[in-house]
Amino acid sequence: MMRTFIFQMLRQCGWARKTGARLLGAILALAMMGAGEARAQSVVNGGDVNVYVGVKTIGVSVTSNTPALGALMTRAFSLHGAFHLVQSGEAPDYVLHFDTNGGNDVTVTAEPKTLGGKAVHQDVTGANWRDAAYRAGDYAVQALTNLPGIFAGKLAFVSKRTGVREIYTSDLLGQEIFQRTNDRADSLNPHWSPDGTKILYTGYYRTGFMELDLLDLTRGQRRPFTFYKGVNTGGVYSPDGQHVAMILSSRDHVQLFVSDAEGSPGSMRALTTTTTSKSSPTWSPDGTVIALSSDPRGSPLLYQIPAAGGTMRTVPMADPLSIYCTEAAWNPRDPNSLVFTAAEGEGLQIALYDFKTHEAKWLALLGDSNMEPCWANDGRHVIYTSRTRSGLMRLAIVDTQTGHNAYLTSKDAFQAAYVYPR
Repeated sequence: MMRTFIFQMLRQCGWARKTGARLLGAILALAMMGAGEARAQSVVNGGDVNVYVGVKTIGVSVTSNTPALGALMTRAFSLHGAFHLVQSGEAPDYVLHFDTNGGNDVTVTAEPKTLGGKAVHQDVTGANWRDAAYRAGDYAVQALTNLPGIFAGKLAFVSKRTGVREIYTSDLLGQEIFQRTNDRADSLNPHWSPDGTKILYTGYYRTGFMELDLLDLTRGQRRPFTFYKGVNTGGVYSPDGQHVAMILSSRDHVQLFVSDAEGSPGSMRALTTTTTSKSSPTWSPDGTVIALSSDPRGSPLLYQIPAAGGTMRTVPMADPLSIYCTEAAWNPRDPNSLVFTAAEGEGLQIALYDFKTHEAKWLALLGDSNMEPCWANDGRHVIYTSRTRSGLMRLAIVDTQTGHNAYLTSKDAFQAAYVYPR
């Protein structure tokens, strides 16, 4: 009876059969363990699934002096995998209280309810009340977990809500959404500069042919970044913002190039010279290595190459999960960790790779297919595209430590990029 109940809950959330089966086995196994060994909980609420397995989370209740602020921060902490909102009858570890005077200032207080808890009190100012609230929440997260908060981060993503794929930006919870292109032509694959002031994306608006375009959000300007004949895509900034890696056509073949941050023609360097396809470059946290997808063996797999130039080598996997691996994203805080998209069954799923052990494992996620992962700034949460069998694509977030999943958007959205503005 318990097995049937859990599986029905997973199906209600739209989980792929294989993904649901993997998670079902884990939950059933944990249900047989002693209460002190692990806490396993599956909660269905508006499409979100919370799974706490073997990792202690911090129980919180959220209060505020205004309903809007309280609702916002309740939603924010419901997304974060290090926390769980306490249920009726459950004692919290902390009561989080957020106060605002109606301006751009928010005060956060974390009141410990268990022995040894840490009291927190901080006044925070933001660009507006919502930004101040996010930053106050991030202060509490940092104080209670020793990890950076993620709430004040920004998203860039693609949506077809106007009928054409255009670039949008928003806060993490999707409360303030801005359409950044209105080209009536495909605008794809946005990537932020590390300071959150610029977006590189693949566009077709000028000539109908592919080019890399640069949006300067501070100046409200746009210009072509590269417009070579053929392929111009994959533009991604190095962690220090000084260089850009991209995929360009060169003598009838696509190659991995690196340039300065302005895309100056004289700074362009080809790091590869092979005839194979290439896509989805991503920088290591220290900016010395670039991982990408290439297909010298016939189907795309993950490779790495020194950013200064050298030999392209495979990312070694002790037990390859798939013969189709692409869309790698390097963890910004852990050089031994990256996520990537891989084929599984009839769809796509996201896996987490460990450079130390050379092992990869599937992440249990929300959609029938899941793809296009990117890391949040804490090196713990991954934002990804969740796609249903009907074709609806939404953004979701997963905590790679606890398996906690939640949808970020309800409408069509995909190809997300995340930045925490400096």
